[in-house]
Amino acid sequence: MLATTQFEPVAEHSGVDTRQVDLLIAWLTDGARSATSTQSFVEELCRRLVAAGLPLDRFGLFINTLHPNVAARRFLWTGAEGVTMQEGPISLFSQDQYLKNPLPLVTARQTSVRRMLTSPAALSEFTILGELRDEGFTDYLAQPLIFTTGETHAATFSTRHPAGFSAEHLAALERVRQPLARIVEAHLLRMNAACIISTYAGRGSGMQILQGRVHRGDGEEIAAAILFADLIGFTDLSNTLTGQQMVETLNDAFDVVVPLVAANGGEILKFLGDGFFAIFPYDEDRRIDAAVRSARQTIMESEERLAEAPVGKEVAFRWALHAGRFHYGNIGGAGRLDFTAIGRPVSYAARLLSAASDLSLRHVASAAVAEYLCTAPQVTAEVEFKGFAGRQKIYSC
Repeated sequence: MLATTQFEPVAEHSGVDTRQVDLLIAWLTDGARSATSTQSFVEELCRRLVAAGLPLDRFGLFINTLHPNVAARRFLWTGAEGVTMQEGPISLFSQDQYLKNPLPLVTARQTSVRRMLTSPAALSEFTILGELRDEGFTDYLAQPLIFTTGETHAATFSTRHPAGFSAEHLAALERVRQPLARIVEAHLLRMNAACIISTYAGRGSGMQILQGRVHRGDGEEIAAAILFADLIGFTDLSNTLTGQQMVETLNDAFDVVVPLVAANGGEILKFLGDGFFAIFPYDEDRRIDAAVRSARQTIMESEERLAEAPVGKEVAFRWALHAGRFHYGNIGGAGRLDFTAIGRPVSYAARLLSAASDLSLRHVASAAVAEYLCTAPQVTAEVEFKGFAGRQKIYSC
């Protein structure tokens, strides 16, 4: 049993139903299979603890995550509000708000921290304990959840019972701690896998991969508006900036544009150096005109936001828009695959962007989508595309 520090003896009171605790541990050992999400798992865990006689009024599960923008997640349960989830930014671990609570101590030393909130010394030690005392809590326990790898996360238990947690309550929570850690580890592994796959492969592609489409040839035919974009004058810009400065500039520009793609129903499939390739799917429920207008809305909003952003003084995007049906799935060799889009419409959109660059145009569209962009689309140029017969009309609005 891990060491537990406290300031004063705990008032004893009974009430733990050992049979319910046994059932809870059996449920955890069996994988907590009735809970299909982390939120539902936390809800059922707390409900079972209360049913076992523990005077639990507040439970917190704190897990560090693999995420480009999120350092940690907190799942907080209270009897009145159920489960809520809050995300902590990357800067979380350097903030006083985090450092002035028991969790760094719990995770670094892999030790439990117990404080009776009736103790003035406890209230002055950690900021959060004074806040909990002001909310009527009387006792607080933070436990380390030690994973099979040695990685450590934390769970906290708080009560408003006048006598706090009894020795029997603490013993029950200690019995629960290790099987709880195993389930939390499984949930975090799934959460991290989904996040990392979606981060690197895209939201829709990540979902396909998680659903088991991991073999060469796995995929489907889809229809989508296709948006290619790149930075104007990237070569000249890269000649004047260091590699690190160029990366920071690209990240600042993508920070403006990428969220707008998702907000308008699209998904970025690939970053292509100084640009990207995005799709806006359509089907019977969402017609091609809606998808094309969503892509156009992304372009308009991106340019408005860039004009207001500091990076907008340095960079601007060139845009090319097309639509069609193509294969969306796995391609590659042996153990190295890519989940991407392949087909003539995709190649056509790439040629369209290249032509826009050659012609020094910022916004171009194909004949397939021009009619959905404005009432009187204009043919700006007619050029040959490699791999496509005849001269191709390039439209602008």
